[in-house]
Amino acid sequence: MAEDRWGFNQWAKSYDEDVIKAAQADNWIFRDYDRVLDKVVEYCDLAGNSYSSVLDIGVGTGNLASRFLSRGMQVIGVDPSEEMRNICQQKHPYIMVVDGDFLKIPLYLPHVDLIVSAYAFHHLTAAEKAEAVRVMKRFLKPKGRAVIADLMFRNAAEERRIKQALREAGRSDILEEFEDEYPGLFEELTLIFNGEGFSFQGERLTESIWILGAFL
Repeated sequence: MAEDRWGFNQWAKSYDEDVIKAAQADNWIFRDYDRVLDKVVEYCDLAGNSYSSVLDIGVGTGNLASRFLSRGMQVIGVDPSEEMRNICQQKHPYIMVVDGDFLKIPLYLPHVDLIVSAYAFHHLTAAEKAEAVRVMKRFLKPKGRAVIADLMFRNAAEERRIKQALREAGRSDILEEFEDEYPGLFEELTLIFNGEGFSFQGERLTESIWILGAFL
């Protein structure tokens, strides 16, 4: 991923406000934003495990990571945007925030029980997603898990149907979001995680967002 290719340094100061407004306006991508983040925590099954550490990739301003911090966990956030990292650190000084992304997790970081991410995985190409799964596996402790909530389609056929429906509805604003991004295909990601030895579950959360949980 090219650093700040999507302009997150410029977006950082208004990100939280913009996301709240988008969620309240029933925005196609950020609909039910808080519920999506809460679902990530739910998929981590904290009550059923003795997890103590979590790595949030694409931590942004810390809205997902803070949910784990409030539960007394050790939280590390990785993000390629300097301004996003700065705001996250200002909001949540007890989160360890470092430069990096899905493919460039600093090697000095410890192995963790959980790797989580929300609204970031679609910045990876299909080949990069496969590599990211391998990278995440290397940083997970035994019996660890990765939970990702992101823009996805069930499969290529669904992607074509949804994009065609958006064209017919005149939603060029949404279609433009796809031009420089790479929404995942849920069925393909299932195969990738299974191929790396993960058990896998997931579901659609909104019209545009899916969640997946992969367990070693």
